[in-house]
Amino acid sequence: MEEQKLIIRPLSSELCEDWLYYFDKIAFQDHEDWAFCYCLEGHLDRKTNEQWTDPKERRDKAIELIRTGEMQGYLAYLGDKVVGWCNVNDRRNYRYLTEMFREIDYRTEEAADVKVKVIFCFLIAPGYRGKGIAQSLLDRVCEDAARDEYAYIEVYPFTDEKFEFPYHGTSKMYERNGFAEAADLKYVKVMRKML
Repeated sequence: MEEQKLIIRPLSSELCEDWLYYFDKIAFQDHEDWAFCYCLEGHLDRKTNEQWTDPKERRDKAIELIRTGEMQGYLAYLGDKVVGWCNVNDRRNYRYLTEMFREIDYRTEEAADVKVKVIFCFLIAPGYRGKGIAQSLLDRVCEDAARDEYAYIEVYPFTDEKFEFPYHGTSKMYERNGFAEAADLKYVKVMRKML
Protein backbone atom coordinates (compact mmCIF):
# COMPACT_ATOMS: atom_id res chain seq x y z
CA MET A 1 0.00 0.00 0.00
CA GLU A 2 1.34 3.40 -0.97
CA GLU A 3 2.17 5.78 1.90
CA GLN A 4 -0.06 8.84 1.95
CA LYS A 5 1.52 12.21 1.24
CA LEU A 6 1.16 14.98 3.81
CA ILE A 7 -0.78 17.94 2.39
CA ILE A 8 -0.67 21.36 4.07
CA ARG A 9 -3.66 23.64 3.49
CA PRO A 10 -4.19 27.22 4.72
CA LEU A 11 -7.22 27.53 6.99
CA SER A 12 -10.27 28.97 5.22
CA SER A 13 -14.02 29.15 5.78
CA GLU A 14 -14.34 26.15 3.46
CA LEU A 15 -12.14 24.08 5.80
CA CYS A 16 -13.93 25.19 8.99
CA GLU A 17 -15.75 21.84 9.38
CA ASP A 18 -12.48 19.92 9.05
CA TRP A 19 -10.88 22.18 11.67
CA LEU A 20 -13.85 21.72 14.04
CA TYR A 21 -13.84 17.95 13.65
CA TYR A 22 -10.14 17.93 14.44
CA PHE A 23 -10.64 19.96 17.63
CA ASP A 24 -13.87 18.19 18.62
CA LYS A 25 -12.73 14.59 18.10
CA ILE A 26 -9.01 14.18 17.48
CA ALA A 27 -6.60 16.79 18.79
CA PHE A 28 -7.06 16.29 22.53
CA GLN A 29 -7.80 12.57 22.77
CA ASP A 30 -4.86 12.23 25.15
CA HIS A 31 -5.28 15.56 26.94
CA GLU A 32 -9.01 16.06 27.49
CA ASP A 33 -8.54 18.76 30.13
CA TRP A 34 -7.31 21.06 27.32
CA ALA A 35 -10.09 20.21 24.88
CA PHE A 36 -11.97 23.45 25.63
CA CYS A 37 -9.22 25.64 24.11
CA TYR A 38 -10.27 25.82 20.43
CA CYS A 39 -6.97 27.65 19.88
CA LEU A 40 -8.27 30.98 21.14
CA GLU A 41 -5.52 31.84 23.64
CA GLY A 42 -3.66 34.17 21.29
CA HIS A 43 -6.83 35.82 20.01
CA LEU A 44 -8.31 36.79 23.39
CA ASP A 45 -6.97 39.08 26.06
CA ARG A 46 -5.45 37.14 28.96
CA LYS A 47 -8.24 37.77 31.46
CA THR A 48 -10.95 36.69 29.02
CA ASN A 49 -8.99 33.60 28.05
CA GLU A 50 -8.60 32.54 31.69
CA GLN A 51 -12.24 33.18 32.62
CA TRP A 52 -13.93 31.98 29.45
CA THR A 53 -13.80 28.20 29.85
CA ASP A 54 -17.12 27.07 28.39
CA PRO A 55 -16.24 24.85 25.40
CA LYS A 56 -19.38 25.72 23.42
CA GLU A 57 -18.78 29.48 23.72
CA ARG A 58 -15.13 29.06 22.74
CA ARG A 59 -16.09 26.83 19.80
CA ASP A 60 -18.64 29.41 18.58
CA LYS A 61 -16.03 32.18 18.87
CA ALA A 62 -13.51 30.08 16.91
CA ILE A 63 -16.08 29.59 14.13
CA GLU A 64 -16.63 33.35 14.00
CA LEU A 65 -12.88 34.04 13.80
CA ILE A 66 -12.37 31.44 11.06
CA ARG A 67 -15.27 32.80 8.99
CA THR A 68 -14.00 36.40 9.27
CA GLY A 69 -10.41 35.36 8.52
CA GLU A 70 -9.14 36.58 11.90
CA MET A 71 -7.97 33.08 12.85
CA GLN A 72 -5.30 31.98 10.42
CA GLY A 73 -3.04 28.98 10.15
CA TYR A 74 -2.48 25.68 8.42
CA LEU A 75 -4.04 22.24 8.58
CA ALA A 76 -1.94 19.14 7.85
CA TYR A 77 -3.80 16.29 6.11
CA LEU A 78 -3.03 12.66 5.44
CA GLY A 79 -5.66 11.71 2.90
CA ASP A 80 -8.84 13.41 4.12
CA LYS A 81 -7.83 13.22 7.80
CA VAL A 82 -6.46 16.26 9.64
CA VAL A 83 -3.40 15.25 11.67
CA GLY A 84 -1.98 18.64 12.60
CA TRP A 85 -2.67 22.33 13.04
CA CYS A 86 -0.48 25.44 13.29
CA ASN A 87 -1.94 28.77 14.44
CA VAL A 88 -0.12 31.54 12.52
CA ASN A 89 -0.89 35.21 12.14
CA ASP A 90 0.51 38.71 11.91
CA ARG A 91 1.81 39.63 15.37
CA ARG A 92 -0.52 42.64 15.58
CA ASN A 93 -3.53 40.29 15.40
CA TYR A 94 -2.71 38.47 18.65
CA ARG A 95 -4.34 40.36 21.53
CA TYR A 96 -2.70 38.09 24.09
CA LEU A 97 0.82 39.03 22.93
CA THR A 98 0.08 42.72 22.67
CA GLU A 99 -1.25 42.75 26.24
CA MET A 100 1.53 40.56 27.65
CA PHE A 101 4.27 42.65 26.07
CA ARG A 102 2.69 45.82 27.46
CA GLU A 103 2.35 44.33 30.96
CA ILE A 104 6.00 43.27 31.19
CA ASP A 105 7.22 46.37 29.34
CA TYR A 106 8.82 44.33 26.56
CA ARG A 107 9.46 46.48 23.53
CA THR A 108 10.55 45.19 20.18
CA GLU A 109 13.12 47.20 18.29
CA GLU A 110 11.63 47.14 14.80
CA ALA A 111 9.75 50.02 13.19
CA ALA A 112 5.96 49.95 13.44
CA ASP A 113 5.54 49.15 9.75
CA VAL A 114 7.76 46.03 9.81
CA LYS A 115 5.71 42.90 9.10
CA VAL A 116 6.19 40.15 11.70
CA LYS A 117 4.64 36.70 11.27
CA VAL A 118 4.04 34.75 14.50
CA ILE A 119 3.63 31.04 15.07
CA PHE A 120 1.48 30.85 18.20
CA CYS A 121 1.00 27.10 18.49
CA PHE A 122 1.29 23.65 16.98
CA LEU A 123 -1.18 20.87 17.70
CA ILE A 124 -0.27 17.49 16.27
CA ALA A 125 -2.70 14.58 16.63
CA PRO A 126 -1.89 11.77 19.08
CA GLY A 127 -0.17 8.97 17.22
CA TYR A 128 1.34 11.36 14.67
CA ARG A 129 3.76 13.28 16.88
CA GLY A 130 7.46 12.91 16.22
CA LYS A 131 6.86 12.11 12.55
CA GLY A 132 7.90 15.46 11.03
CA ILE A 133 4.43 17.03 10.76
CA ALA A 134 5.35 20.10 12.83
CA GLN A 135 8.47 20.46 10.67
CA SER A 136 6.38 20.35 7.49
CA LEU A 137 4.02 22.98 8.92
CA LEU A 138 6.98 25.17 9.92
CA ASP A 139 8.49 24.87 6.43
CA ARG A 140 5.22 26.00 4.86
CA VAL A 141 4.87 28.93 7.26
CA CYS A 142 8.40 30.11 6.42
CA GLU A 143 7.82 29.74 2.67
CA ASP A 144 4.53 31.66 2.69
CA ALA A 145 5.75 34.38 5.07
CA ALA A 146 8.75 35.06 2.82
CA ARG A 147 6.45 35.21 -0.23
CA ASP A 148 4.17 37.64 1.64
CA GLU A 149 7.17 39.91 2.40
CA TYR A 150 7.32 39.44 6.17
CA ALA A 151 10.63 40.61 7.66
CA TYR A 152 10.84 37.69 10.05
CA ILE A 153 8.97 34.97 11.89
CA GLU A 154 8.72 35.14 15.67
CA VAL A 155 8.03 32.21 18.04
CA TYR A 156 7.69 31.78 21.81
CA PRO A 157 8.87 28.36 23.03
CA PHE A 158 8.52 27.67 26.75
CA THR A 159 11.75 28.05 28.70
CA ASP A 160 10.90 24.89 30.66
CA GLU A 161 11.81 22.24 28.08
CA LYS A 162 10.16 19.55 30.20
CA PHE A 163 6.71 21.15 29.95
CA GLU A 164 4.39 18.25 29.13
CA PHE A 165 2.54 19.91 26.24
CA PRO A 166 4.92 22.26 24.36
CA TYR A 167 2.29 23.73 22.07
CA HIS A 168 4.44 26.76 21.22
CA GLY A 169 7.02 24.44 19.65
CA THR A 170 10.44 23.73 21.14
CA SER A 171 13.63 25.78 21.19
CA LYS A 172 15.53 22.84 19.68
CA MET A 173 13.21 22.62 16.68
CA TYR A 174 13.50 26.34 16.07
CA GLU A 175 17.31 26.35 16.46
CA ARG A 176 17.58 23.56 13.86
CA ASN A 177 15.62 25.82 11.50
CA GLY A 178 17.69 28.97 11.83
CA PHE A 179 15.83 30.78 14.60
CA ALA A 180 17.90 32.72 17.14
CA GLU A 181 16.94 33.87 20.63
CA ALA A 182 16.00 37.55 20.79
CA ALA A 183 14.85 37.73 24.43
CA ASP A 184 14.15 35.61 27.50
CA LEU A 185 10.80 36.61 29.05
CA LYS A 186 11.17 34.15 31.96
CA TYR A 187 8.53 31.60 31.04
CA VAL A 188 8.94 31.88 27.27
CA LYS A 189 11.80 32.80 24.96
CA VAL A 190 11.37 35.09 21.98
CA MET A 191 13.07 33.54 18.96
CA ARG A 192 13.24 34.91 15.44
CA LYS A 193 14.15 33.86 11.95
CA MET A 194 14.91 36.57 9.42
CA LEU A 195 13.38 36.04 5.98
